[in-house]
Amino acid sequence: MFRFLDDVNYMMPAHFGGYAGVPQPAAYHEVTSFMIAYETDLGLLAEYIPDGFEITQPVVSIQYSECRGVDWLSGGGYHLITVAVPVTYAHGQERIDGLYVLVIWENQSAPILTGREQTGMPKIFANIEDHHQLGDRLFTNASYEGSAFLRMDFQKTKLMTAGELRALNRQSGKVNAFGWRYIPNIGRPGAALSHATLFPQEFVYSAAWLGDGRVQWEAPTAEQNSTQAHIIQALSQLPIKSYRECVMTLGSAVLRNDLARQLP
Repeated sequence: MFRFLDDVNYMMPAHFGGYAGVPQPAAYHEVTSFMIAYETDLGLLAEYIPDGFEITQPVVSIQYSECRGVDWLSGGGYHLITVAVPVTYAHGQERIDGLYVLVIWENQSAPILTGREQTGMPKIFANIEDHHQLGDRLFTNASYEGSAFLRMDFQKTKLMTAGELRALNRQSGKVNAFGWRYIPNIGRPGAALSHATLFPQEFVYSAAWLGDGRVQWEAPTAEQNSTQAHIIQALSQLPIKSYRECVMTLGSAVLRNDLARQLP
């Protein structure tokens, strides 16, 4: 008969077994990304940030990433779009700067399930188009059941110098991603599990470009996207006051599963 062991890591369906020891870092050997950031209304944005976090800038960053050479996917890859806000987490004497992740769309089930269950990242599914590149312009879109809900457009304007690239690696090479792991009760309202999480990540950039970016939200109806419409509608209603720094990067990443933890 199957029995759970305290020193083993499990994921559903757990009765087929798990693995012992601390979760290991996950290497992503080829990551192409472009990030578009814009200032928005602080009061509206604060409605989606839980207690314990303080917004440091009323800025929404939207990052598209194409990941290849992912070790834990046998060298395969996937696409994702991350929407995040710069915050500080404060509890007692502990203060941590990072990004509170509002939502992550991904186009494969394996990273969605692991990220939700193990680190509390708010991952959901979308079809994410391979990015197109025409000269210095890159663009992509995300859709669900045939309805596009987000379009991203990035125009390169300046290749970073070697010195600027070193500075980028120093300043942005380590990122504290915050999430909220929420497991609902069965058959009644409320939470069986609800707490903040920390998921450190490390990046090494081999090339980067500054640029101009634009995003276009197309909020679906409930009929077009019954499970995500409220999320996309909320994000689309955050006003774009002005665009901030937009960056494209080439490089690699390591997701520090070994350092991820529940926050008090």
